[in-house]
Amino acid sequence: MEKYVGVKFKTRMEKGRIGNVSEFLKIDRMLARYINPKENEGNMSMRIRDGFLIKRSGARMTSLKKSDVVLVRRIKGNVVYSVGGIPSSESLMHYKIYKKRDDANLILHFHEDLLLEKLDWPAVDPLPYGSKELANAVAKLSVKSNKIKIKGHGFVIIARSKEELIKILEEALN
Repeated sequence: MEKYVGVKFKTRMEKGRIGNVSEFLKIDRMLARYINPKENEGNMSMRIRDGFLIKRSGARMTSLKKSDVVLVRRIKGNVVYSVGGIPSSESLMHYKIYKKRDDANLILHFHEDLLLEKLDWPAVDPLPYGSKELANAVAKLSVKSNKIKIKGHGFVIIARSKEELIKILEEALN
């Protein structure tokens, strides 16, 4: 996997409030039963009326605080328009999936090498993290599957609800 060097897009900070992030934080805490991040590997997003909530770049999942949650309103070209900070380096991938999947409400992307080896999910070839190519490849495959393996990189789960997300995670771990 490519060495992490930070986000590969420009961020345009917009004024505004993120609003109530309690459900997002609740789901983040629930994930601690299934994933064990060491640093900032992986990210989660949740669709809301104004765009989607996603963890801040560099924040560690399963222990997020309100200040670790960013609202992405839109993305144009290589510019991410956000409220609350610099979003995860995979914001473009989340954005593209939400554009392809009206039924998607939650997206989890995580790097777990041991789990990745055992997953027999539809897969995309390894592509640079945070790239338009990776975002497009995963979004294209998301039309056919809620479970996607990114070879040598991680996995993506697309869910309509937190219950569906947890069910897919539990199946993957057993």
